[in-house]
Amino acid sequence: MFVSCTKHDVPRRTRHLDPILRVTSMLAVLSTGMAAANLAFADRGLQLASAQGSLISDDAGSKRIALKMDPASVSDGDQVVATLYRYDDNAELSPTPLDTYRASPSKSKGSAQVALNVSLPGAGLYTLDAKVVSKSGAESDSFKISLAALASGKGEFKEAGVATHFGQRKGVPETVMSLIKRAGFTWIRDELYWTSVEPAPGQFQFPRKDSDYGGYVAQAAKMGLKPLIVLDYGNGRAYPALFKGPKGFPQTQQERDLFVRYAEKVVGFYGKYVKTWEIWNEPAFPSISYDQYIALLKPVYTAIKKQSPDASVVSCGGGGAGGGPGGDCIVQIVKANALAYQDGFSIHPYMSPYDPDRGYEAKGSPLPRVNVSTVWPHLQRMTQSHPRPGVGRLKVYITEIGWPSSPADAGLSEQKQAAAAARTFLLSRRFGTVETVIWYDFVDDGVDPAEKEANFGLVRLDLTPKPAYVAAATLFRTIGARTFNRSFVDDDKTKIYQYGSDDRVIVGWKGDSDADPTPTPAPIPPGTYKQLDWQGAASTIEVKEGFEWKLGALPKYLIPAAK
Repeated sequence: MFVSCTKHDVPRRTRHLDPILRVTSMLAVLSTGMAAANLAFADRGLQLASAQGSLISDDAGSKRIALKMDPASVSDGDQVVATLYRYDDNAELSPTPLDTYRASPSKSKGSAQVALNVSLPGAGLYTLDAKVVSKSGAESDSFKISLAALASGKGEFKEAGVATHFGQRKGVPETVMSLIKRAGFTWIRDELYWTSVEPAPGQFQFPRKDSDYGGYVAQAAKMGLKPLIVLDYGNGRAYPALFKGPKGFPQTQQERDLFVRYAEKVVGFYGKYVKTWEIWNEPAFPSISYDQYIALLKPVYTAIKKQSPDASVVSCGGGGAGGGPGGDCIVQIVKANALAYQDGFSIHPYMSPYDPDRGYEAKGSPLPRVNVSTVWPHLQRMTQSHPRPGVGRLKVYITEIGWPSSPADAGLSEQKQAAAAARTFLLSRRFGTVETVIWYDFVDDGVDPAEKEANFGLVRLDLTPKPAYVAAATLFRTIGARTFNRSFVDDDKTKIYQYGSDDRVIVGWKGDSDADPTPTPAPIPPGTYKQLDWQGAASTIEVKEGFEWKLGALPKYLIPAAK
């Protein structure tokens, strides 16, 4: 029987802005960011000159880092002194420096630059703390930058994806997607706004080259990424007298017909690249009635299938109480006998600031708590009990989930974000319920640490790595395609799982997001193992009877030593 959550008492991520407000907001953020950058430039002088994304590499060794500074602030005898630090196994920056580098700035054509050849001793996340030091020894203009050497391997996690904002014209798709691919993600979720596709009645605009609006879709497919594209929102730009509902949701037959035409045009053009289409993002139930949503879903599904019979159409768009973890949207679709008009449905089960293992208490719901271990099996039971006639069970998509890395006064941190990211993907693989898990989002939307909405990214706005990016990459490269095999410990305090059989990898962590690494009983097969911590740092461990594994909030991995 389909049952659903009726109440959600945890603040959700701020909902998406409508397209016009997005552009206005984006311009305001860019203006503010540029002003802040200019102030920082004047104050510290130092800025990163290396190409964006270049500070994440597949291997350790020597890395060239270029910094630039205001030439007017450079005096004879000035040096840039940079100290390298490494993160520890608890995702905290070690206070012990690894090395210090010195170089003198060179002036040329109105600029001043300095190049540092930094040596990374192994896989991991690092911080370079650079300062300008005068001839007299006075320090000024400090600048910190993170860089990473990823764990060995090229493993991909077939269900893992990230949300991007190319539809909002944010970021350089080729650069951003190369980092997505490098980590091991296989999906991206983005949008093709109706207002941008049809700016005037009947005038549809599609990309002729990669740099045109929507060109990122073909780029993603060529790079081996699967685009999951949301069809939204209303189009008051082309039709100012229409689309007065929430986010312009089509509420009349005329509006639905126009939306269907938009869907037909988009799928007709992008269908060879996109095989998964989501209908609307976070429909505002109950401001939008389920009858209204279903009235749109049916003709859009039919139109998409006519254009692209092998495409998957995803309903619900993460709408419903608390993002729909109880399945209330699909419940209503079943009650309306409209099950045949989708191939799957999506939820947005945000749990921040709580961790994915325990989540939060679900009031007024058959679920005792909202977390991965309750929601994923619940949705699996729902889809098994109501299969589509002649087709089978619906697919389940997690098209948004994420934890921000700040602000600290909300109980958030980069360490907790990294732990939540890795554990969400590991727990999801453990249950094998969903088609994809899309982390919201890949790149930070701003630089203000006090603004929660700006800090959901796995990388910062300048594309330098956060601990969460490195933790995800280590997981994907270590587990790869291995499926869940067995649990050694599976309680509220500790998880120790095995993925794979003959090529097994054992993973362990503590369920408390604040847990420091402590010796924990681990009843696993004896032998010699290579241990990898969350960032890929390797060591050798001998497991004997009574073995205790030093586990914390971030996963560690044991790989049997080659015989």
